[in-house]
Amino acid sequence: MNIVSRASFGLFFAALGLVSCSKEVEVTPATPALRPKIDYATLTATSPYTTSFKDANGVITVDLGVAATRLDMFTELNNYMATVAVAAPATPATLDLARLRNLYTSANAPFTAPALNTSGVQLRDKTAASFSDANATTVRNYIDGQLATLATASQSVNQTATPGNAGRVGRYLVDARGFEPNQVIQKALLGALLLDQIGNVLLTNSSLTAENGKVVAGKLYSEREHNWDMAYGYLTTNAIMTTDIALTPRERFLAGYLNEKNGPASPGVYLAFLKGRAAIVNNDEATLKAQADIIRTELERTIAKSAVSYLVNWKAAADPAVKAHALGEGIGFIYSLRFCTKAGADTAWADSVLNGLTSGTNGAWSLTNSQADVAIAAINTKFSL
Repeated sequence: MNIVSRASFGLFFAALGLVSCSKEVEVTPATPALRPKIDYATLTATSPYTTSFKDANGVITVDLGVAATRLDMFTELNNYMATVAVAAPATPATLDLARLRNLYTSANAPFTAPALNTSGVQLRDKTAASFSDANATTVRNYIDGQLATLATASQSVNQTATPGNAGRVGRYLVDARGFEPNQVIQKALLGALLLDQIGNVLLTNSSLTAENGKVVAGKLYSEREHNWDMAYGYLTTNAIMTTDIALTPRERFLAGYLNEKNGPASPGVYLAFLKGRAAIVNNDEATLKAQADIIRTELERTIAKSAVSYLVNWKAAADPAVKAHALGEGIGFIYSLRFCTKAGADTAWADSVLNGLTSGTNGAWSLTNSQADVAIAAINTKFSL
């Protein structure tokens, strides 16, 4: 074979090698597909989230996990706190601080549902979990302090509140500064626990790029699938998220306020959860990110709209009881604004809004419409409401 023939022969095999490599890159996906692809158009507002995603054998791969457990724990804590605000002829109850703390930390089997007592999870350690340890501790200590304030105020549950003295305003229990602590706690945890877990932990880049080429050992889902399922579980445990506030039972906590305050956006969030889960199955990262952005944006707007709505209600109300209740809810939602990170809110900004409403000597008793207006304007500007 002459030199030209040898060169031609070598070039032929080199070219063959390049074609072969090119084909290999083309046909091998970055993440192997675990499931058959899902047509997004088949998912509608009536598609059940919990049964729409299955493996090749038809077995459901959705597991809401400890998110659903924590949502039930939150319900028990909230129900216990609410026993201080009951309408006649029921008798309001004083609250035991030890039990409040046990419900928050899952200590000493405080729950009426036995499965919650043996679950091995709690609310406190997932409060502000996206924050640094020091900043998370600050938030958890705030909740601890509000629980203590609530227990102390409940000792005056059958007295009438006055400036400097805890008691009832109508059916609602307020502390000595006129704030309703059980509402502050509930609304603060909507942000510090539920929104933070959904938007700042489970729907952020590290979770959305988690392992998706194989199932978790001993489970039916991939790590990425389970992260998404947990985000759904912190919002609702229903197979189909209720998006109509006229239907009963209504959704709990953050999902309930999403429906109440966001209106037409509520079905959009549910469809985003469905489409995002399908995008994980399809290894469609662009669609997955787009759905996560929809969910995070709308849930943050829910917190902001709720804060503004309750401040407006406080200004408009003539009944002192209605006024006190609206303010307690508003203060709690404003505390939660620090977890609205997609909108660019943070602790310093949220505290600046909160301090403008709470730092007065007499607290709620001396709050003015102009102070509320400043807070409303700040929130409207930040969230473009």
